[in-house]
Amino acid sequence: MQCRTRRWRRGATILAVAGLFAATLPVAASASPERGPDGNGPPGQDRAFTVEALSTRADMVTGGDVLVGIDVPRNVPQHQVRVLAAGRDVSDAFTPDPSDPRRLVGLVEGLRPGTNTIRVSGTGNGQGRPTAALEVVNHPSSGPVFSGPHQTPFSCTTEQAGLGTPTDPATCAVPAQVVWYYRTTGGSFQPLADPQDRPSDLATTTTRDGRTVDYVVRVESGVINRSIYRFAVLAEGGEVGAGWNGGLVYNFGGGCGTGFHQGSLSLGTVLSDAELSRGLAVASGSLNVHGTACNAVLSAETAMMVKEHVTEELRTVPRWTMGTGGSGGAIQQHLIANDYPGILDGLVPQLTFQDSQLSEPADCRLLRRAFAGSGLSPAQQNAVTGYHTATSCLLWDLAFADVLVAPTGCSSNVPVAERYHPVTNPDGVRCTTFDSMINVWGADPETGFARRVFDNVGVQYGLGALQAGTIGVEQFLAVNERVGGFDQDGNVVGERSVADRDALEIAYATGQMALGGALSDVPILDVRPYTDPADFHTYSHTFTVRERLEDAFGHADNQVMWRAPSGSVGNAAMQGRWLDTMADWLDAIAADASGRPLAEVVVDRRPDDAVDSCWTREGERILEVAEYGVFGQCETLMPPAATPRIVAGSSVASDVIACTLRPVDLEEYGVEFTPTQHERLHSLFPDGVCDWEAPSVGQVPFAGTWPRY
Repeated sequence: MQCRTRRWRRGATILAVAGLFAATLPVAASASPERGPDGNGPPGQDRAFTVEALSTRADMVTGGDVLVGIDVPRNVPQHQVRVLAAGRDVSDAFTPDPSDPRRLVGLVEGLRPGTNTIRVSGTGNGQGRPTAALEVVNHPSSGPVFSGPHQTPFSCTTEQAGLGTPTDPATCAVPAQVVWYYRTTGGSFQPLADPQDRPSDLATTTTRDGRTVDYVVRVESGVINRSIYRFAVLAEGGEVGAGWNGGLVYNFGGGCGTGFHQGSLSLGTVLSDAELSRGLAVASGSLNVHGTACNAVLSAETAMMVKEHVTEELRTVPRWTMGTGGSGGAIQQHLIANDYPGILDGLVPQLTFQDSQLSEPADCRLLRRAFAGSGLSPAQQNAVTGYHTATSCLLWDLAFADVLVAPTGCSSNVPVAERYHPVTNPDGVRCTTFDSMINVWGADPETGFARRVFDNVGVQYGLGALQAGTIGVEQFLAVNERVGGFDQDGNVVGERSVADRDALEIAYATGQMALGGALSDVPILDVRPYTDPADFHTYSHTFTVRERLEDAFGHADNQVMWRAPSGSVGNAAMQGRWLDTMADWLDAIAADASGRPLAEVVVDRRPDDAVDSCWTREGERILEVAEYGVFGQCETLMPPAATPRIVAGSSVASDVIACTLRPVDLEEYGVEFTPTQHERLHSLFPDGVCDWEAPSVGQVPFAGTWPRY
């Protein structure tokens, strides 16, 4: 069966960011034919070579090698094709593509740092023999490529991961290691010393494309882009990829950490029966774990580089790459697909958050302090935050708000003596998410610290609760008088926080606030174990993605919502079918040869099973369109909580970081203010309150995909 392979996009836009951003530049991933020897222009299409970088973009090659595809014109016998890379003859690296007799594929190795030219020509005699050239730009396997200068200090963890002592502490480089496993008939993975051995309890597996093979797995581990990576694939008889059906699943981990270390990645991340038994390859990296580094740009770069290596190991471009992962893993999937298209072809986010510009950790830290001694009952506090229980805000505060605090957001990998202190060590390591992403946000010229984007000026915390009569005017005013904001070091202060204007523009221009990028070009199967009553992974964020899609593209037909009560029979049923449903969707997209825009193909090729649904606790499936605020069967069973900003008047799109202000209007509250209360209200908001209908302060159009820093 012929399948359409999605390759790296040609003509993608690059945004160079240095503090702010510079002009966009076009790039190419494949080469046009050069002029013929007679100088009269390129040969005819049937007599022209086409040369293409397959394993990655031509301008973002890493590690000194690149998989190259060459379409050979009809008038050139394949044995007469000559390939030069930086002047070296590499023709012997190329062999015919089994699926296309006029195509050669080869791994070109030994590339020099920087720009290399790969030239292709026919060696036979005669006038007008065709030639073509492709320029590739080679970067070190240690990176960076587009994420900006490496973070320092940086701790290597390869010894803890069982990969040995780094050969270079600056890059954490180690020799790659390969181990083999087999699946037993009893249902477990066991080490296999020799992949050609066939233990008596060796199981077989039947892959998605109907092949039955010995269940032997090759697992490779190493370091790329200072990230520990692992890659697993079927390898019957020790043959790498024997049994692989062309699909790649890339796992992303949750959390939100401030980095400065390599992190960890267990073998279990890739040694997964669900994917491998179906013939899918699995890969991931420790810098694709948001709890290691809350930096989706670094994650995108790492995923691109690991995927390039996987492609070169298999000598074949994956037919498609599916992203998976929850919470911070969902953030990475959404941002990578939005800002760096081509790395992922389909997304399966769980416990969705839309991007890293979440105000909830900061809002919850401020509100929990404002609640202390306020006299608000637990139910009234929940009405102000929008959550079902106080646990949600508690977890946001205790588990994640410290990454806003310069001295205390560090992991144990940063020695205490090296950490920032405003008096004793003002030049120390600042462990905030902003400072760990200073390449993206740039430095405030006055302080040298990273620009910050949190803003709560004009936010009327608890407005919806006041309008609903759940809290009174005095309580509303007291909360907003006490809420305060953060200073530059993340300490709670009495004044509200003001975002850096340049940082706001960067957030929107570069897609850190995911709006209007390439997210419509991927199928999204949002799989949500419902935890709203006792967790901070609240359901409204899935609707945030949907509303943003509708606002940007006029529809959200590429997003499907599935949900089920966490820990239930229904959740087990839901979890048991998403992998095949998304694989079916991606197979159908890959097989489409219509040439239509990808966004159209994604929607048109959606399988019948990919429809909005929920499962009851007992396992009954209900087919029902998900709409925020519309309580059908599913939302009655699993009502979505709100957020503090939604209660304050924001739309569920949550696309405003710093609100535009408008004058206070007493009529909007629906309650009476005494003259004294009116005066307090104006004192609280002397410049006005949030106009949630207006764009954010500093909101600029998305400047294009593939930003560089």
